[in-house]
Amino acid sequence: MLLEAVVLGILQGVLEWLPVSSRGNLVLAMMLLFGVGAVEALKLSVFLHTGTLLAAAVYFRGEIAALLRALPRYRLSYADREKSLTSFLLFSTVLTGAVGYPLFRLALEATVVGETFTALVGAALIATGLLQRSARKTGGRGSADPGPRDTLLVGVAQGFSAFPGISRSGVTTSLLLLRGFSGTEALRLSFLMSVPSVLVAEVGLGLTRGLPAVGTQDLLLGALSSFALGMLSIHVLVRAAERVRFWKFCLLLGVLAVLPTLYYLH
Repeated sequence: MLLEAVVLGILQGVLEWLPVSSRGNLVLAMMLLFGVGAVEALKLSVFLHTGTLLAAAVYFRGEIAALLRALPRYRLSYADREKSLTSFLLFSTVLTGAVGYPLFRLALEATVVGETFTALVGAALIATGLLQRSARKTGGRGSADPGPRDTLLVGVAQGFSAFPGISRSGVTTSLLLLRGFSGTEALRLSFLMSVPSVLVAEVGLGLTRGLPAVGTQDLLLGALSSFALGMLSIHVLVRAAERVRFWKFCLLLGVLAVLPTLYYLH
């Protein structure tokens, strides 16, 4: 399992920041290539996000440290950049949890039917690709601060990524682009959103479902691999923010996931 853990960690580190679902692709890889059960695949895919969570925290350590230092004197407000970003991250995380937890429970229930679950993942990937296609990287707001409406829309949208196949970064980045933010600013906000939301998901899953049923060494290797590749991919993606389009790749993966089920039904 050691090699599989490293491979899955690398996939997570590369795919987490792209507008394709890292969780959906990890679940498919574990089920179809490594023979991992659907429920365990879901749990392991969430745990592998630990590495990319740490990567985002390290990459934006200066900004996160400043927000944490200001937290004791925080008051609900969107009056300035610091308060606006803090409110955005806090309340979008709450909304994400409220929407995401029921969907994650639904995904666990859906795993009892393997072919149906794979088709659902594929359909979700296609939906993500279509949403990404609709977004335009020509935002006019630049580095404007997120407001209450941005918090509501993006927080709810991020909650839908609890279902495997819905890309967290793809959905949040697309909505921020549609709200008028530049590509670089949309990516920055999406990266920052991943830290509290993934942290809450990790703690919640650990308390309610326990750790994945694999060895500690495998878990650590997977998390370390996703951290290393996550750091590298953040750096690369920030530089390519205004040029790279991944929606076609997302659609292709979704179609490939749906085709086997269509054949099975036939």
